[in-house]
Amino acid sequence: MEIQSLENLRATDKLSLTFNPYELGSRMASEEAAEFQQRQIADCDLTEGVAAGTHDSFERLRTVFAYGVLCYDVYTLVGDQALLIYEQALRDRFMEWCAGSITFHVPQSPDASFPVVSYDDVQGQAARMARRRAKLAVGTSAVEFNGTLHGLRRWARAADLLRGRRSRMVEDALAKLRNHVAHPAGHHVGSPVEAAQSVRDLAELINQLWGQTTSGGRLYPAPLHREIAVLSWNDAGRVRMEHAGALALPDPTEEHEGDGYQHVVVRAVPFIPGSRWNDDHWAEFDTRYETTRFPTQYLWGPGTREEARAWLELEHPEGDSVDFTDRVFLIRNHGRLLPPMRAAVAAGLPDDERVGTWHAVRADFPDDAFAHVRGAEDRRAGHVRTPGDCPACSAEVLGSGSYDEALRATTAVLGPIQAVRLPSVRLPSSIFWPDCR
Repeated sequence: MEIQSLENLRATDKLSLTFNPYELGSRMASEEAAEFQQRQIADCDLTEGVAAGTHDSFERLRTVFAYGVLCYDVYTLVGDQALLIYEQALRDRFMEWCAGSITFHVPQSPDASFPVVSYDDVQGQAARMARRRAKLAVGTSAVEFNGTLHGLRRWARAADLLRGRRSRMVEDALAKLRNHVAHPAGHHVGSPVEAAQSVRDLAELINQLWGQTTSGGRLYPAPLHREIAVLSWNDAGRVRMEHAGALALPDPTEEHEGDGYQHVVVRAVPFIPGSRWNDDHWAEFDTRYETTRFPTQYLWGPGTREEARAWLELEHPEGDSVDFTDRVFLIRNHGRLLPPMRAAVAAGLPDDERVGTWHAVRADFPDDAFAHVRGAEDRRAGHVRTPGDCPACSAEVLGSGSYDEALRATTAVLGPIQAVRLPSVRLPSSIFWPDCR
């Protein structure tokens, strides 16, 4: 080992200086680079109540990250350590959840409960009970649990501490990366971008475990705000979205195109250019099918602009917030595969529209559910057909079969379903979905 002088240890690493918000290949000044890198994770604060061990490990990680400007290899260490803290957070949260006692359902025997003081106790009991094919009791359900990271992930999902179908796929990837770090098979080098993303993902996961969503988050986002909006279209196929407040102003298009537009009032996630959570499919709104990316709620219409304005002035609807993760969709296959439906809409269908094969699928987005059912038609694609998480995509199968069978599987998850019957309103046909009529 070559002994470095203090002056050399204080010198910035030129490789770190090349990562900046400017053009590729340029280098930042040392002071600017130090501030820039720290700002990449400056807002990754943990919520109150996080276990002290997890909190201290995370803050130590953020402190060390700042020194990557002096030594580029620090970013690799930070990225690797973040994956190890992933398991520590799950362990600490498990100990809080179990409150000193764990119970296992033992086949053909009474339940077995054990006091636990440390996670070592948990692992010891879990290993012994695994040999008896016992499952950990988690509320009204039971899961396989051997005390490892795999078992902890199963427990966290069963306890509803982690959510989202797409985030489950990320958790799978994080678990594999964690095992690679714990049992390395070769050398690897991380970058500041990867290290910062690892820290941000870790902060989201820790906060979610302790019940806090992340505003604008990548893995466990907070509910999205929906505004009252008006969707309009005409016979020429032109469509537009505008805030409900815009109806109080004159419509400049009427002077040139006449009053040929139809209008519906909805609650929708607003379209904000550049936003991560834009609904790029807002123009595909359909009252019967889930064809927008985020939940869009029908309120009134269709009608003229004056009628829409009058309804808004009378009713004064307000915006709300909506969680778009872990939604349940019902998909019908009757000669062709139709777009997903909400359970309430499917429950209100007339008898002649209930025929065919139905699939109840849980997913974050309707196109995820649709892609799973379509992919499951090819057995070589690896999509599951029986209830459970699909290893090939970010969907969970709840049930398949007749209309009644699929609805029962949905009710088992959502509880009683209040059927709704909405007027059939659809904006001009999109190229993304098949013809719904």
